[in-house]
Amino acid sequence: MTRALVITITAIITLCVLLAESVSAHPAWGIVIDRNNQIYFSDIETVWKIDAQGKLTVFRAGVSGRHTHDLNIDEAGNLYGADNSYEPATQRFFSAIWKMTPGGGFSYLLASTDNPPEGTSIWRDRDGNMYHVTNYPERELLVLKRTPNGNVTALVGSSNAVREYRQGSPYSIGGMAFGSEGALYFTDNSNVRKVTMDGRMTMLARNLTVENPAETPMPESPVTRLFGIAVDAEGNAFVADYGNRRVLKVTSSGAVSTVARAEKPWSPTGVALKDGNLYILEFGFTPPSTYTPRVRKLSSDGRITVLATVGENANPAARENPASGNTALTIEPKRNAPHALTDVAAATGVFALTVIVWLLRREYLLSNSKITKV
Repeated sequence: MTRALVITITAIITLCVLLAESVSAHPAWGIVIDRNNQIYFSDIETVWKIDAQGKLTVFRAGVSGRHTHDLNIDEAGNLYGADNSYEPATQRFFSAIWKMTPGGGFSYLLASTDNPPEGTSIWRDRDGNMYHVTNYPERELLVLKRTPNGNVTALVGSSNAVREYRQGSPYSIGGMAFGSEGALYFTDNSNVRKVTMDGRMTMLARNLTVENPAETPMPESPVTRLFGIAVDAEGNAFVADYGNRRVLKVTSSGAVSTVARAEKPWSPTGVALKDGNLYILEFGFTPPSTYTPRVRKLSSDGRITVLATVGENANPAARENPASGNTALTIEPKRNAPHALTDVAAATGVFALTVIVWLLRREYLLSNSKITKV
């Protein structure tokens, strides 16, 4: 085999590996509860509903290639989310903000043609203001506030700043939630922060994640950051530490404690609070690309109950909590590639394999013939 051929094949394989790692990004963290104790959670492309009787149904059917990571709900029970998609033909990312009524009525508040921010996190306050997190790699991360009449201002960041990490500047925001005092709390990689409506930002806790490759939910593409967040009336923040399979509590004074842990293959991504109970969205990852979500409830008395499981890769010992007598409801398994670049990676893989086969065949024919190589 010639040196040039070896170099070519090595380059193609390296490209495939890099793309594969970019595909394995992260699952969804959106979970919310309405006033009737109905739970809604995101499974990347599908939004599920658990009613007050524990029945699990599809609330918003999945649309291939359109990923919803975060969810928000208003007092009337209307659900909000952001669609993020990738168009291979134009190599562009698109985002859109949608709304669904309790009866299932669907509409776009901001269509992709309106050029909303390319971000996965959204939140909405009681006055109808929408908060978006941008995801433009060439600029500083922004939290934008959009009023109902369309006025947009930057609550965090500067829209004309070059993106770079600076002390005190957030770099990668996951979940967001409002506290009772009106401040916006959010996770930022391994940190928890809050910002007041006049733009004053406070670091509540830093460096909360622990690097532990043996426990990483996705060994092939480690993700150890914090995702979802919920805040109680006392200003305590509950955050999902995905990489370390636990839920942390951060008090208003910055004290940190672990309130829940998940067993393999599960790991928390989202959290929600209702009536003193903590609801935890968890994903079980089975290589190469199967994500299975479940929802657990941590009651105020400390009992943990599995409310529902989507899929069949749940640990049998975790499906039933003997103390509560509750058995998880399971429904059809779901294969999810958790990133919008899935189609691109798959197409690239097929192309790379085709090129490698062609090169090997050409090398074989040349080595077994009298044709002179050029």
